Amino acid sequence: FNFKKSKQSFLLLNSPHSGRDYSDFIKYYSKLPLNDLRKSEDTYIDLLFDSKFLNINFLIANFPRIFVDLNRSPLELDSSMWTGKFNASIFNKSQKVISGIGVIPKVSFSGKNIYENLLLFEDARKRLLNFYFPYHKKIRTLINYIKQIHNKVIVLDCHSMSSEIVNDNIDIVLSNNNNKSANPIITKILYKFFVSYGYNVSVNNPFEGGFITQYYGKPQKNINVIQIEINKKLYLFEENFKVNSKNFNKLKNCFSDIINYINLSKTKI
Repeated sequence: FNFKKSKQSFLLLNSPHSGRDYSDFIKYYSKLPLNDLRKSEDTYIDLLFDSKFLNINFLIANFPRIFVDLNRSPLELDSSMWTGKFNASIFNKSQKVISGIGVIPKVSFSGKNIYENLLLFEDARKRLLNFYFPYHKKIRTLINYIKQIHNKVIVLDCHSMSSEIVNDNIDIVLSNNNNKSANPIITKILYKFFVSYGYNVSVNNPFEGGFITQYYGKPQKNINVIQIEINKKLYLFEENFKVNSKNFNKLKNCFSDIINYINLSKTKI
């Protein structure tokens, strides 16, 4: 993963699903076409804030979501995928797991099986130990680093969503676990910025927030985590993964304005 630390900012921008290094995945694991695999990723979301000019802390995964999904509990494993010794009784049989999209997904975005055969459970263990847990350790390290300096943290957990899974009139979804993961004042600030750019914004509908918001968001301790979902059709030609540069730059400008405003509002938020 890539990360940047900044003493000056109490903002952490996180992009756990924009990783697009599929080289090993296609070589060793799945025979699905690359475009099928890529539909699960939050395409190019990391490029919205990976800039040396922006004063923020950030964390970006390079490995693809379809390999390990960082926005899940590590126990959201599907026992039907594995062979070898393991204790299935400790697995969390959530709705995500039942749908085939646990911490190690079973199916692609379009519902196709990713693997032709059962995998050794040792492979699941390696993915969690080498990818999942180090990433989450870095999230905790960055949150603690920011909290020590500023006594408060705002994490923007940034994602994109296929236009197929949301209403046509929804551009942005802001999720704060129904005000349990972040102070609603921060959500309102984000809402106003996106609306001022002409985007249609929904709050906690159809998404209330994922594992990252629920696990790390502790507004009573001044750790605020908000999930931002951006409709891919705003900036991407979804059928071929080509960027609409004009629309993407508009989104970048919106994020820059949000970042600069929050950085300058140290005492107000």
